[in-house]
Amino acid sequence: MVANHPPERPGSPDFIVNELRELRQQIAALTRQSKYPFVVSHDDPAVGNVVDVAIVPRPNGLNGAVVEIYDGAGHLVLGTDVDTGYGLAQPQIQVPMYATNPGLIYNSGTSFTSYQDGQVQQNNSCFLAQWRMNNSWGGVGAASVVESYVKIFDSVTGWAWQSPTITSSPSTTTAPGVLTTCGPYAVQVPQDSIGNFFGIDIFSRVVSGGAQSAVAVTPLSMLGCGYTLAQGFLAGTATP
Repeated sequence: MVANHPPERPGSPDFIVNELRELRQQIAALTRQSKYPFVVSHDDPAVGNVVDVAIVPRPNGLNGAVVEIYDGAGHLVLGTDVDTGYGLAQPQIQVPMYATNPGLIYNSGTSFTSYQDGQVQQNNSCFLAQWRMNNSWGGVGAASVVESYVKIFDSVTGWAWQSPTITSSPSTTTAPGVLTTCGPYAVQVPQDSIGNFFGIDIFSRVVSGGAQSAVAVTPLSMLGCGYTLAQGFLAGTATP
């Protein structure tokens, strides 16, 4: 025969112990649902503790949180911008750029026209632009002078930013011409623009040099980035 356990009576020691145990389990379950700061790490025999995922407060008493994901070896692969409190600092996102009119490279017009453009979902807190401008003299008349600038546009909110306009030195060098490196210039994008689609255009024109002179532009860095990289190139640009 198997002896039956005596029933628990309310107020008995066993009943109180079981009630406390159940309450503790409920508290633990509720605590696991939302815990901040939150850090997951593992132990590596060679280097010790390695962080894998972290959701922690911004440093220096700033409001907001920092979300970071590592690759399992301690390298940051995704992280929000500590400086701005919004958008990504990592990874930096390079925008693919293409000829606005396929096959057309050189612009001989005197009006600003987009000759390179691209689109990107803006997930970084800042944007950095650097490009090259080729000044090709037509071989007759006055020396050629060309100009270009970059413009970015938030198709959702209508916010836009334009870089300073770069003017080349006068040139009497025929094709392939003389290169001028433009920028880098950077801007901090508004928080409302995070996740929106941006259009990016490189505009150019010929200022002088005769009908055969021309300008070509090509991107070096059309880059979504964090504030740490952008801050050195913000001079002359507006921030929200």
